[in-house]
Amino acid sequence: MAHLIKIEDYTSRYQHDIQRYLGQFSRLKKERWESMKREWIKANRSVAEETDEETLDDWLEGADRGFFTATLTRLKNLSGRNRDVNEETEEEKEEEFYKGKSLEEVKETFYENLFQAQLRWASASLLDESSLDPKYRYDQTLRYFLRQLPDNYMVFYYPVFSIGKTPLEMDIILLSPTSIYCVSVLNGDVNSVFESSSGRYWNEYVHKERRRRVNPVISLNRMSSVLRSLLQDTSLDMQLRRIVLSPESIIDNRSAGTKTEIVDKRNIDEWFEKRKRNPSPIKKNQLYAVDVLLQHALTNSFRRRDLFENYDVKVNEDYL
Repeated sequence: MAHLIKIEDYTSRYQHDIQRYLGQFSRLKKERWESMKREWIKANRSVAEETDEETLDDWLEGADRGFFTATLTRLKNLSGRNRDVNEETEEEKEEEFYKGKSLEEVKETFYENLFQAQLRWASASLLDESSLDPKYRYDQTLRYFLRQLPDNYMVFYYPVFSIGKTPLEMDIILLSPTSIYCVSVLNGDVNSVFESSSGRYWNEYVHKERRRRVNPVISLNRMSSVLRSLLQDTSLDMQLRRIVLSPESIIDNRSAGTKTEIVDKRNIDEWFEKRKRNPSPIKKNQLYAVDVLLQHALTNSFRRRDLFENYDVKVNEDYL
């Protein structure tokens, strides 16, 4: 699961210490899965006994090694004897929640909690926060990118950069260990066909109807130009790639140009699978590129309202 670094002009925990918080979230995620697995086994002993221990762990190691979420405020020590009444009541609620659920359902709960935690970390730091637009909690495109990409990818989701005194809104930027992807998402009707053009507009054909859509390559040209400008004074050797992605439609790319890669419903699964097969760890150049982009990204935030309400908890960096 990819790391969500920046959304629009929201504050982000990662802009303060990218390497530190990547490692911290990675550790906390693993702890959370161990906690959920333990509770599921406790509530479903008969099913758990038939489930191979390798099955419980391997999916997590293979799917992502990146982020973690905690919907609970702490992990529990199941010693048994020293639990007070409140702890027992809380554990009974947890056991009831997990009882009868399949392992796949637990995984989905884990991913959902993980996604919500990613939104929190990409819209709040320890001291400041930004007003997260509720639409992002239900943003299927964002969910898809984060879940389908491996954890050696980092995502800037419609960030705003400052070039001189001018704020520039971008589309989606992905950073892999070796490449930077400028991605323009072209959402169309299911099974519609886009006819590419070198002009300002593309045509979308839905049944017998034709609609005009702004050429997504225009946005990609601007994005790649901005990124080159931001990174020109660095010695980074990272390939800059341009992607038009249309998950539900087909793109006739005869006029899109050779510098732009087309990903549509015919090859989208293959494209993401290829990203997953890249086992390279996060690299120093990648982190440096992320840091440079964060330095030029605009941030609008305010002091956290809850900062002093529960100080002993809020200053704990494991708090999500």
